[in-house]
Amino acid sequence: MFLKYLLFEMKLLLLNKKNWLLGIALILFFPLYYSHYSQLDMVDIREEKNEEAENFPKILDKFPGSVWQTEEGKEIRSILIQQSSLLNMQRLYLRNEEQGISHGFFGAGPNFHKFFDAGLELNELRLELHRRGNKGIQKEYIVPIDEIQKENALYRYHIEHELSLIQDPFKASNYIPVALRLISGVMFCLLVLFAGSSMLLNDQQHPSVMFGFPISFMQKAISKVTVHFAQIMLFLSASILLGGYYVARKTGWGDFRTPVLIYQNADYTAVSMLRYLFLMFVAFGLIALLLLFAFLLLNIVTKNLYAAIVILLFILLSPQLLLAAGVETNWLYPLKFLDIGAVLSGEAAKEFGIEKLDFRHAYSWLLVLNLIVISILYGRNKLMSIQKVETAPIKLS
Repeated sequence: MFLKYLLFEMKLLLLNKKNWLLGIALILFFPLYYSHYSQLDMVDIREEKNEEAENFPKILDKFPGSVWQTEEGKEIRSILIQQSSLLNMQRLYLRNEEQGISHGFFGAGPNFHKFFDAGLELNELRLELHRRGNKGIQKEYIVPIDEIQKENALYRYHIEHELSLIQDPFKASNYIPVALRLISGVMFCLLVLFAGSSMLLNDQQHPSVMFGFPISFMQKAISKVTVHFAQIMLFLSASILLGGYYVARKTGWGDFRTPVLIYQNADYTAVSMLRYLFLMFVAFGLIALLLLFAFLLLNIVTKNLYAAIVILLFILLSPQLLLAAGVETNWLYPLKFLDIGAVLSGEAAKEFGIEKLDFRHAYSWLLVLNLIVISILYGRNKLMSIQKVETAPIKLS
């Protein structure tokens, strides 16, 4: 009977025009957003290194004399001169490599390891200045520690996999992670809530028919969530594949080993684009399940579709709303895991100042929250069943 009910729910879902419109909107998002993304002015690695090198005369010029004359000031000055030398070496390696490679891609040529070794040494000197408190250095010229960590992670990844450093940012392998980060968070949560908003519609409109199924409440709930979850993940898969194909037709697929930075254990690590895609897909699945079960629970409690949506939206946005109001919201950090794009990029950890906002804790919390909501749903149903039995009139023979 469970299978028959599952097929029944599937047929109802296939006839739901609203969900098909949501799926089409998600699929169209990738090519539509690409029209904007392709117009962005991306900073080239050469321009970045040139700008960094041009800052050193300004740094030395603005260095206060009171610090300059001290022993520590002389050591800091020596470190700054070493940094300038290493930056110029990186610029030289880039120019030499460009002259030796036809398309200007900085790959595993003769200067490949020299560039990255110089970069790692440069970043170690930057961290040394952080340990010294960056005395005498103007704030606008200080490279943040998280930026240093990101660059080190990318350098090590490129050395390990011997990948080209300079890549076309408009190819599919570079565009898909950007689009996924934009979808994650409130946009994906709204998609799930609107797609699941009709789960109990037929039950409420035709109670006599729906109650006639000889199947338990939890089996009904699992059936409804399963078919809606499958449809949402199919829409997401189709949008990624079709969006990637659209971009590939314009600029090419690119290299799917291209590194994407993720935040982990208060540091950054680089993973391949394919692994990043897998991590995002799994997280989207856990988030979709959590929201569908939570929406089902709230809809049953409030018996009002719109009230359930508003309550869930308020809960989802409460960390940002309270933070904007100046209220301490660190205790609400598990809700931030729903914005998996911000968690993987480290933006969430930086915003809330909590190191635990990384992808390992995200998956753990999403699993725990799913189990909590399912347990509450199951417990409430059991409690209601017991109350019905206790209050049922006794039939006298």
